Amino acid sequence: MLAIQEQQNTTRKHLLSLLDGISDTQLNWKPNEHTWSIAQVVQHIASVQGGAAKIIQLGLAQEPTFVPRDIPLDEMILDRSKKFNAPERLHPSAEPKTLEQLQEILHNSQEQFIGALGSIEDESLLDKTAPPMPHPAFGHLSTNQWIMAAPLHEQRHIKQIEEIKEQLQLS
Repeated sequence: MLAIQEQQNTTRKHLLSLLDGISDTQLNWKPNEHTWSIAQVVQHIASVQGGAAKIIQLGLAQEPTFVPRDIPLDEMILDRSKKFNAPERLHPSAEPKTLEQLQEILHNSQEQFIGALGSIEDESLLDKTAPPMPHPAFGHLSTNQWIMAAPLHEQRHIKQIEEIKEQLQLS
């Protein structure tokens, strides 16, 4: 789990560096009515990461009888040419956020996720267990696949934030 923690920490540092120097107005600017602002993307990242922490616990509580499918999660998640619609429960608030609020939200979700990883007692069960609910885009995944998807999800949305920053001419 150390490798995934390092990947998550590196990914999070990259995300936070992208937010440096952006005003609250710019954080909350939406390119159009159908897309999210940078602040909303950040809220979504934190919601998914916090949810992943709970899903890890649910997965580990299941009987170790799951047989995972071989899914190229990295390719599928990082390919921004393929769009996914987030479930309503993972949609961000439309209420404007400050940089400080976003940093706190990210800090809290990171702590939950790393805490869940730290609670894993037997890593050999990660591929043999699965949360009772399917992933909204990929169907039933092993607990390990859910863990691997979390930093990839954040990397996907880092690309989205970079795209929004380009539209703001901030890159």
